[in-house]
Amino acid sequence: MTLIDREQKIENKSQIKNKRQRTHCLTLFFELLGIVFCLGFVVWCLLFSARAFAMTGQELAQKVYDRDDGDDAFFRTEMVLIDKNGRERRRLLETCVRDDGNRIRSYLEFLEPKDIEGTRFLSWENEGADDTQYLYLPELGRARRIVSSQKRLQFVNTDFTYEDMQRRRPEEDGHLITGETLYLDRPAYILESTARPGTSQYARRVSLVDAEALVPVSVDYFDAKDRMIKTFRVLDLKKAGGIWTGMLVEMHDLKADHRTRMRILEVRYNTGIPQQVFELRNLEHE
Repeated sequence: MTLIDREQKIENKSQIKNKRQRTHCLTLFFELLGIVFCLGFVVWCLLFSARAFAMTGQELAQKVYDRDDGDDAFFRTEMVLIDKNGRERRRLLETCVRDDGNRIRSYLEFLEPKDIEGTRFLSWENEGADDTQYLYLPELGRARRIVSSQKRLQFVNTDFTYEDMQRRRPEEDGHLITGETLYLDRPAYILESTARPGTSQYARRVSLVDAEALVPVSVDYFDAKDRMIKTFRVLDLKKAGGIWTGMLVEMHDLKADHRTRMRILEVRYNTGIPQQVFELRNLEHE
């Protein structure tokens, strides 16, 4: 073997050694990167869990109830009713909401199509009592009060009931945080709420509450036999006017396999909606 051949052989060995060293270094780098990522995820889980379990279920429910949703709000909404065969019916409606000292008043009117145009709904929260609700049907020409025994009925053939059209007060349920998860790639608390006897058509609800927005983004509803009968989902959550808003939501009746999907087309907060909008005489105007 010539001197040149020996030098070439030594150089080849050196290149192979350097290549192995580089490969080893890259392997160590990616292993360390994986360890750092895993440690970061574990730390996040521990911090989130500590935050979750430092708060009781009752406290979380109260935070959800008290969250900032503006002094008043206006929504223009497209409602789509979807039957089990995928057939769709579309409606257009407008809703006004006003917060009078943590007592919510709401007014809703359907604009389209013709068969529901002019149908209106009015709801007043009452201190320590069930909400007062009225429904105005143009063909009757007068408002009809919704009594407590009718709260479990469907609201104008949607998958929402009249009970769903009002807020649940935290003290009406027992609440327990059972864990945490991700929903829409965002941290959320798992909150189980059990209704106090005689206060709801639902015996139990399991909600996912967005940890930052404090908005229930998913709710599973169970009956007295602990069968899941309905689901509610927020499909698009974003800030509008600085306030977290479910821009696209869906209620699904599992037994009928029927869905009501609502997409907000326009939203305005804190515009100073007058008190007169929420009076009974406004409901019956022609």
